[in-house]
Amino acid sequence: MSYNKQKMVELILNESESIEERCDGYRKKILDAIIEILNAERDHKAQRTSIQKQVNQACHKAGDFLARKHDIDNPTTEVIQ
Repeated sequence: MSYNKQKMVELILNESESIEERCDGYRKKILDAIIEILNAERDHKAQRTSIQKQVNQACHKAGDFLARKHDIDNPTTEVIQ
């Protein structure tokens, strides 16, 4: 890994520690999404592929995780008839 790439990874890891832990596993899920996007960008540079779909998928996965955790942690008290 080049020096610049290594520094970028170190910066991301250090900065990810300051992400608010909105629920258990949130920080890790966001970091996973960032890694997925960086890998998509690397592949895009090598193969000239479209990465928009991959970026959207990574973001949706992180959003879905947060929504599921929010639903589990805050179940509705409304009675459904």
